[in-house]
Amino acid sequence: MKAVAAIMLMTAVVFTAGCNKPEDEPNNETVVTVTTITPSDITTTTAVCGATVVVSEGVALEELGVCWSLQESPTASEEHLSTAQWNEPFTCTLTELNPNTVYHVRAYAKQGSDYYYGADKTFITEEKPSGNGTYNGHDYIDLGLPSGTLWATCNVGAETPEGIGSYFAWGETTPKADYDWSTYKYCNGSENTLTKYCNDANYGYNGFTDNLTTLLPEDDAATANWGSGWRMPTIEEWEELRNNTTSTWTTLNDVYGRLFASENGNSIFLPAGHTYLYGQYWGGSYWSSSLFWHPDCGCDLSFGTGAVGTGGGNRYEGNSVRPVRK
Repeated sequence: MKAVAAIMLMTAVVFTAGCNKPEDEPNNETVVTVTTITPSDITTTTAVCGATVVVSEGVALEELGVCWSLQESPTASEEHLSTAQWNEPFTCTLTELNPNTVYHVRAYAKQGSDYYYGADKTFITEEKPSGNGTYNGHDYIDLGLPSGTLWATCNVGAETPEGIGSYFAWGETTPKADYDWSTYKYCNGSENTLTKYCNDANYGYNGFTDNLTTLLPEDDAATANWGSGWRMPTIEEWEELRNNTTSTWTTLNDVYGRLFASENGNSIFLPAGHTYLYGQYWGGSYWSSSLFWHPDCGCDLSFGTGAVGTGGGNRYEGNSVRPVRK
């Protein structure tokens, strides 16, 4: 299975007069040292991997990355993630891995036709949970969905299924008092001055783009507040929930919301609420981790008394967050 990865870059490549050899082609002129970072934050389907690299002054690398396999000593010709733009050690989150599986990962750097590899590091993904349970202190439920996605039973910031919890702007991980473009973390005051998650120069500050279309873990309110293994659902996972359950506008302990019931007899309740709704009776709106087709908006699931739909909302708005895991 091909894994997807999200890159997080940090500060500057270290230059030194050190000398090293490509793992498979030793010679006395090699000037690159690659160190594989020990994998961390391992879940059933994800792991954070990365590298540090040291090169002699004046040596230009073409590529830095990690490669992984079920076999020892993976190479860049197999599953890999690479970047030509970095500023020092980098980390990346591998996703779509198989549960309860041993993986081998190596960092690598490319200079010309030469590849320089770090040590082989192994990690084992967690076993996939079955049925309902608790993870990192938060309950989840199995709705029998085709993807196997497990849904939390309450919102971030809530302690009960009917608790509305906290509101978050898209890509922010803490609630606040004022939700507006002027207070939004990833812009310079307006929807066309975005500084992160922008794939259209017309919306970016001074033409900025980074082509990121899914929230990185550090900007995911579910991951940041509940820990690794929890995350915000993608818009596809919201659509899967909507299309594979029967939803009903109802109340739970006098709180309005929608109950999503699956054929396996399990269900989740999403309480209504939104920072810009006048009255809790009107409906609710929940963020996904996916960027909308125009980048000033994030994809969301919204519902009222009679309809459930997916679309996009202004990124500065405060929506609820319902975590998922696999």
